[in-house]
Amino acid sequence: MRKKWIWWLMILPVMLIILGFAAYFGYTVWQTDGQKGPQLTQKQKEALEKVAVFQEETTEHEYRNVGEFIADYHEWYNKTLGWGGIDSVEWKEQQVTATEILNVLTGIQTDDLDLQADFKKIENYARAIESGKKEKQPLLYLHRYFHDLDIEFNGYKQSKDYYNITKFKARND
Repeated sequence: MRKKWIWWLMILPVMLIILGFAAYFGYTVWQTDGQKGPQLTQKQKEALEKVAVFQEETTEHEYRNVGEFIADYHEWYNKTLGWGGIDSVEWKEQQVTATEILNVLTGIQTDDLDLQADFKKIENYARAIESGKKEKQPLLYLHRYFHDLDIEFNGYKQSKDYYNITKFKARND
């Protein structure tokens, strides 16, 4: 009887690890299957690159275009807040990132009123984090804005999630 108990004690952790990997793999496949977001043509991508541009005199960033800026911060928030990261936030790191976002936003020029409104919301949430507030809600909204803008502006399709939080929507001209 004792041998059975010891055998189960050894086998159970291995089974749990295998089950965990299977669940992660299944979720990942499910998340990327049938992805939402606009299917952007090359012409649409080129048009969107002109919707928002960096002012020539700003050189504080490393981005070739505004779409790259959006994608970069979306990815960063995925890494730092996704998969439960929102529950163990590195606040100093988030403050530094908020300051970076604010610095880049000052160099963006756009005539699109919807995109301006979205960038204003991002600015407000980033200022809250930069000021030292340790509240999760501004971080959550920053992540959602960058997520939805990545879908609308860049045609990001790696997730089924769509929060419909942005005013800006890709135009199908």
